[in-house]
Amino acid sequence: MPHRFRYRLPILVALIGLAFVLRLYRLDDVPLRGDEAFAVRYWADSPGHVIHDLAETEPHPFGTFFGFWAWKQTAGDSAFAMRYLPLLGNLIGAAAAAALARRLFRHDGPAILAAGLWAVHPFLIWHAQDVRNYAIWAGISPLAMLLFLRAIQSNRSKSWALYVLVETAALYVFFLEAFLIPVQAALLILQGSPRPVLRRVIFAWIIIGLLLIPWFAHLWVVGHSGYEGTTQESSPAKLITWFLPTLAAGRDFDSPWDMALPLAWIVVVIGLITALPPARKIGLWVAAWGLIPAILLLIAATQMSIFHPRYLIAITPALILLMARALWPDDLKQKPSVSASATIARIALLALVGSGVWTLVDYYRGENAKSPDWPALAAYLEARVQPDDVIVQTQADPAFRYYYREPVEEFSLEPGKDITEQFAPALETHTTFWLIGRLPEAETYLQDHLQMISFHTLSNFSIMQFRQWIPESEEIQTPVGVTFGEIARLKGYTILGPDDGLRAITVLLYWEPLAQSQIDYHVFVHLVGSPRVDGNPLWDQEDHVPLYGVASTLTWDISSLYRDPYHLLERPETQLAPGVYSIQAGMYDPATNDRLPVFDQDGTALGDSYTIGTLAQD
Repeated sequence: MPHRFRYRLPILVALIGLAFVLRLYRLDDVPLRGDEAFAVRYWADSPGHVIHDLAETEPHPFGTFFGFWAWKQTAGDSAFAMRYLPLLGNLIGAAAAAALARRLFRHDGPAILAAGLWAVHPFLIWHAQDVRNYAIWAGISPLAMLLFLRAIQSNRSKSWALYVLVETAALYVFFLEAFLIPVQAALLILQGSPRPVLRRVIFAWIIIGLLLIPWFAHLWVVGHSGYEGTTQESSPAKLITWFLPTLAAGRDFDSPWDMALPLAWIVVVIGLITALPPARKIGLWVAAWGLIPAILLLIAATQMSIFHPRYLIAITPALILLMARALWPDDLKQKPSVSASATIARIALLALVGSGVWTLVDYYRGENAKSPDWPALAAYLEARVQPDDVIVQTQADPAFRYYYREPVEEFSLEPGKDITEQFAPALETHTTFWLIGRLPEAETYLQDHLQMISFHTLSNFSIMQFRQWIPESEEIQTPVGVTFGEIARLKGYTILGPDDGLRAITVLLYWEPLAQSQIDYHVFVHLVGSPRVDGNPLWDQEDHVPLYGVASTLTWDISSLYRDPYHLLERPETQLAPGVYSIQAGMYDPATNDRLPVFDQDGTALGDSYTIGTLAQD
């Protein structure tokens, strides 16, 4: 007889609710990573474009594309909305895992544990907050397995119809669901199913095969497209050191624990289950559920680079079922105590699960975030980039255009292609270049051909701005025409920043030389506000020879226009008090600190500095 808990339903509902809350928590706090943005921009594009553009290059079935497209039409394309679909799909697995445990082990205890383990599983939560199809597959696949188990036990037409429907859906979500069909065949063999059941199974599989004709056609296209995969080479040892701990507990371990702890997990789980006679046969099949797809993936990975735990996420339910059964004694009423060795084994198993849950805490803290701060980069560029500029990425990432949607020309550098060949066309048509990311050969090329304006680090991004050496009058945001002594006229200035992405300010002064001087004057740009505690009103500054010595007042060309960059608030330790600050510019003799007088266009004296802007600090 099945063992029932009086409050099993409220407990299971609470655990599924916990699974929902943990997957909803901070759902959109971390920006979309590149693969997620690719899914939003291309998977969820119109079906016609998907079939035309992605059929040969994306190793995912059309069901995934159409599902995300339909969801995007309904919910929108925000990070929260698009991540909500895999979240919901993954919740199905919590209920399916509990129902499987209940049906397989005929006890509410393992069912409750299975739901709890699913709820807090870090690997499942990570993927449930990821705009890809893996979490959805992990949710639908155990439901298909549950319906298959129910169908072979009842052999009713309705049960078989539900199985065919859900199994077909799982296959259209991810190709490798096919690895679960041999697991179902293993259950038939292990149970010694009668002929009427076998006939129904064969008929159901034929129907599924007919429904999968487009699936097979797409798989053939992908297989002959030259797609090689994007992960590392296969390794049998990594099934133990990487796959097993990731799929069972949601984390992997450093050496030497990477081998010792997974092997200990195997010994403990097998030992506890084999000590419970009623669970041995079912435990063997559940173990096969985890082992058969792993072997098939290992074989497939010799032909295509698909060796990653995410491609086996659908065996996570099997590992959860094994742990749930191993952690629950066979009959608590007849066996009020268990042996000391079994108790220690269960404590060790719980400790392993707990270590995985700790990685969930780290995940919520933002450690090892799945993506950099793309919104901050977008805010930085929106505030500083002009329509005629060009943005160059050292490495293409679909997330860039998801967050930055301004109509500015942008291209990504191609590895192995000549740098000159890639930059030369843009140099003929553009004045300003923004380089996103570090690539020495690209930086060297731009420094050799252009003037470097700024270099900022934002989140994990390095952003360099370069401009043509000869400035154009149109780029001056604020014309002024004030003069400094009889040496120079400030034609105008441009201020870039601050913005939501970065508080740093880049000030571009545009000098028109009036004469060459006998003194090598320096230029200062100061941020001045209410006096500090020490009475000094100067909060930040940058002083240097114009253009860092490229255009000294001793030798500069009187017929030229010079762009002179300065930078404020670059250092994190520079803290501003609330208030209004002025940005002041001037020229001085570094030997005496004497400043040149400033005059407006009418010859009116303005003092020894010129205020070019203000900054309000909340």
